[in-house]
Amino acid sequence: MTFSLDNYVDVPTRLSMAFAKYPDLRIQETLREVVKMPDESCFIRCQVTVWRDATDPIPSVATACEIYPGRTPYTKMSENEVGFTSALGRALGYMGFGVGKSIASRDEIQAAQSRGPAGKLATVTPISDVEVPFADEPQRDYASPKQLGMIRALCNGQGCKDANETKALVGKALDRTINSMSELTKRDASRVIDYLKQSTQKEPF
Repeated sequence: MTFSLDNYVDVPTRLSMAFAKYPDLRIQETLREVVKMPDESCFIRCQVTVWRDATDPIPSVATACEIYPGRTPYTKMSENEVGFTSALGRALGYMGFGVGKSIASRDEIQAAQSRGPAGKLATVTPISDVEVPFADEPQRDYASPKQLGMIRALCNGQGCKDANETKALVGKALDRTINSMSELTKRDASRVIDYLKQSTQKEPF
């Protein structure tokens, strides 16, 4: 019996539906870490956060795991991308987009099928609580979705009208240029939050 994908909606379709309803939708790849299993197999766990707009107090957060290294030409050398796509599909599904009989997206099901038959599951043993995608990359303890949400809310309260003004104010707090909020570490975020809380006047732009 052939497995049908007819009941599953792909991620691009879910994303188009989300942007149609929320034109100011914001998406961030908020976490990536390696998870090592007791049998020495590894997975890359990817987390995506989706804000309906810059003031969304409760964004949708979802994770997905992709085996590393990938076992097919489709996944090998693209494990991160496949994992983040699956996580995005789940986050959008939690928001109600493209959900039929399953939260899983068509992309996620296809990625799972490419791994082959599932074996016995083992207990997960995290290698680290911070991003460690590969051994030779530096570790960075990135800001949490809660911290980033707080920063955006505080910047909003100080008159920031868009992402550029928010980055400018955050850059002023850290005394450096900020190209993307995703580059902030937890320590950066704490400094920015303290700065914004202590600031009583709106900053000029």
